[in-house]
Parts: sequence; C-alpha cells; structure tokens
Amino acid sequence: MNQEKIQYKNTEKFTPEVIEEVLEVKNIFGLTAENLLKKASKKSSSLYEFFDWDNSSAGEKWRLQQARGIINEVKIIVEDKELFAFENVNVSIEDKTQDKSHVKNKVNSREYKSIVEIMNTAEYRTQLIRRALAEANYWKERHSELVELNPIFSSITESNKKWKNKK
Repeated sequence: MNQEKIQYKNTEKFTPEVIEEVLEVKNIFGLTAENLLKKASKKSSSLYEFFDWDNSSAGEKWRLQQARGIINEVKIIVEDKELFAFENVNVSIEDKTQDKSHVKNKVNSREYKSIVEIMNTAEYRTQLIRRALAEANYWKERHSELVELNPIFSSITESNKKWKNKK
C-alpha cells in the first residue's frame, strides 16, 4: 500500500483538527492510548471533548465496563465444546405500571441472557446471528485490502444474502 496515496476520512466527529492531533501524537510520541490521553487532557485539544473528565462519572463508567468484561469472559462447556456463557440481547418486558387504558406497555432494554436460552429462543438467536453478521461485515470492510481473505469475504457475502430477508 502506497503511503503517499493515503488520505484520512473527515467526518462530523473526526474533523481535520482531530485527525491532525492523532497523527501528531503518532509522529512525536508513538500512537498509544496513554499518549493520546495525555494530549487530550489539555482543554485546548480538539480531542478533549471525546473524554469524560469527571472522575466520579468516569470511574462509574469504567467499573461498568469491567463488569461487562467479567460477564463476557464466563464460559460453559457443552458436549466438550467451550462456549461463552452469556450474550447481550434486546429484551422486551412488560411495564408493570399500566396506563389508564389498562393496555400493558412493552419496554425494550438490553440484557445478558444465557447462551442456552438464546440458542433455544428464535428471536434471541436471530439477534445473535444478525450481530455476528454485522461484526463479520465490519471485519470484512476493515480488512478488504487483504485479497488472501477473499474466500472468507465471499462466505460473509453469501450469509448476508441468506439472512437479508429473514425476520
């Protein structure tokens, strides 16, 4: 890949100023999370707004991320095959508070369910398949320059076609 032909994509979020600061960190210090955070810590940095600088709020968010990490690492063994025990899916639950018409309202949220329950519930299983395909598509796009992986890319494309019209 020719370095001279590289052009960075600007978006509403990743403005030329943001990209310039990221590249500055890369060129001067080496691009690591620590070095980027150090650069972003200055209020004058265009990276500053990407971070939560309130330590109590940031601490809570970090602990939630750690909790997700724990949940995501629990494994089970089924028929000598090691599987992740839980997946995060959308669930629809009845709202216990009823409105005046006595019609029960549904509330959507995300929740971890056991992989066994997901595999045995068509709605959850379809969600998991669609998420897996979205991740595969992201991976395919991210590595599209690697022509050696074209057979895998073709399989992803075929799976997309198969699942496109399924509910």
